[in-house]
Amino acid sequence: MMAPEPAAHPPPHRDDLWAVGDAWLRRADEVIGASAEALNAMNVFPVADADTGSNLRLTLRGMVQAAPAFDPKNLDLLVQGAILSAHGNSGAIVAEMFTSVCRWLQQQSGQLPDIPAGVVVASLLRNVSEEATRAVARPVAGTILTVAAEAARTAAAAAAAEPADPLAVAQSAQRGAAAALSRTPEQLEVLGRAGVVDAGGQAFVLLVDCLVEVLGGPVAEPLLETATPNPDRTGPPRSGRPLEYEVMYALRGAGPESLDQLRSDLSDLGHSVVIVGDQSVAQVHVHLAEPGPAVEAALGRGELSQIRITALETPGPATSATRTVVSMVAGPGIGNAVRAMGGVPLLAAAPEQMLQRLEQVVAETCGDVILLPNDMENLEVAGHVAAAVKSHDRRVAVIPTVAQVQGLAAIAVHEPTADFDGAVVTMSTAAGHARGGAVTVAESPAMTMAGRCEVGDVLGIVEGDFVEIGDSVLDVAWRVVGRLLASGGELLTLVAGAGCDASVVEELEKRTRSSSPAVDVERIDGGQQRYLLLVGLE
Repeated sequence: MMAPEPAAHPPPHRDDLWAVGDAWLRRADEVIGASAEALNAMNVFPVADADTGSNLRLTLRGMVQAAPAFDPKNLDLLVQGAILSAHGNSGAIVAEMFTSVCRWLQQQSGQLPDIPAGVVVASLLRNVSEEATRAVARPVAGTILTVAAEAARTAAAAAAAEPADPLAVAQSAQRGAAAALSRTPEQLEVLGRAGVVDAGGQAFVLLVDCLVEVLGGPVAEPLLETATPNPDRTGPPRSGRPLEYEVMYALRGAGPESLDQLRSDLSDLGHSVVIVGDQSVAQVHVHLAEPGPAVEAALGRGELSQIRITALETPGPATSATRTVVSMVAGPGIGNAVRAMGGVPLLAAAPEQMLQRLEQVVAETCGDVILLPNDMENLEVAGHVAAAVKSHDRRVAVIPTVAQVQGLAAIAVHEPTADFDGAVVTMSTAAGHARGGAVTVAESPAMTMAGRCEVGDVLGIVEGDFVEIGDSVLDVAWRVVGRLLASGGELLTLVAGAGCDASVVEELEKRTRSSSPAVDVERIDGGQQRYLLLVGLE
């Protein structure tokens, strides 16, 4: 067996974290720069615009130029340089990864000498994964986030066994990242069709390779050759005109809640939403059909600068005309949310009317159909329509959602370019992970699991059971939210009904962000009649 090739530069002492960080950043700049064209060639997600490598090269070059050295005195300069240098979706994510390293080192500066070096490496990789995932509005499996998560997991296992050996921990992360990268074509259908791995994930593997090198391991090799996407399997040919825009800008002065709300607003307008940074300066990234609303969404939140709008000559989803997702909704606002996510909403009605309406909607579409009933009564209706559709040799699936929030969770992860069976599995999984609650007002006396209620009492419901009774909508709603949060989750959705006071939803969001800062909150003006509030947690 041949010995590993020595590092290109003498490695710094592995216990000198600042020297390791400086060497890692500069080596990453070299390797990513040399790999840029190969990364561009394999870039097909989120759009096949062949710029992932170029964007990462610009981002890392800006980091290197931001400060003379990676040391405690320059961390603020390095963070600002990373955020303001971020280019594109992958560049914004890598900038957030880098800033998370700087922030963690700042927070732990007093304890660093007492933390074993291997544990430091594992902790940094875990923080990198968590913060990057938090920056992305709707994380997708099979991307750089998936690769980073597996690297963090394997690093943690290695640190538990060899806490004092940073190289062993980094090499374990390297193996985990490479294995996760090889699986990305199985997780993201557009990659499988093109015959490539995820370009952002490949870039993360190179970053870990550089970390291994500066800790004394083998030389990190630039990616000079790679598979070229099969042009016949990445979608229809380009139209020659821009169909989508990438919008990026810097935003100063927006607090955490304002940035969270901006992330939610931009998710309603487009996709590939990434917001990195904090109140001092944040970098905003989104892809959408019209650039104006993305900029308008930030007005009044802070000071805008460095606005960049790039026309992306992108093909539409390869299967967008051959599959329809029909979601039965309880209110017009929920219908708007469904429509914004590419679905066809069908407003609730009596079972007989719903059957006729659903049959008409399905008859007016072509190709495959996915039905989201979102109610026990509608589940039977959807079954009847599905049987009729199958008799016409059309593929149809009924995902057994029995709550509005389950339907929203399912359609939020629908990927039009995914194969039919894969889309159904992904949507079903998302619906199954969504736990639901609601708040309503008793219209008649009754005995419930929470005790006897009288007319006018406020009732709290969790997973279909009446569990709370009170006289305050806010108090009952907060207890419902608390029951859901107790089991853990990442995204809380609050769907306000027609009679719900806006201040109730605002206060619930405020309390949630205070008590559970890791949980994102999304608000929808649903307009449903039966329930003052619908609550979902994913």
